[in-house]
Amino acid sequence: MKTLKLLLPIFLLLISLSPSFAKKDKKIADVTYICSIDCDHCKKTILKNIPYEKGVKNVEVSIPTKEVKVTFRTDKTDIKKLELAIEKLGYEADVKKQEKETKTKDCCSHKK
Repeated sequence: MKTLKLLLPIFLLLISLSPSFAKKDKKIADVTYICSIDCDHCKKTILKNIPYEKGVKNVEVSIPTKEVKVTFRTDKTDIKKLELAIEKLGYEADVKKQEKETKTKDCCSHKK
């Protein structure tokens, strides 16, 4: 009986602490691919398969722009793995380069 009284508080303490150890950094990221998609069948194929890749949260496909946007957890997958998953379906996939905002200097900044 004494051991039960001793073990019960320890057990309860361990149970209450376990969720804090299980927390991971669940960072969400987006990536857009330019793909060789041409029709509604291509769109359906991607939407049928890519959401089941590990870590994928959302998939959007645009046929006119040939873009596939994937929202995913960075602790579960990465950009290269998702690209390979699209290519495994038979499509070419390249990461869309983001246009950087460039600050233009004043045209007369070199003059004194």
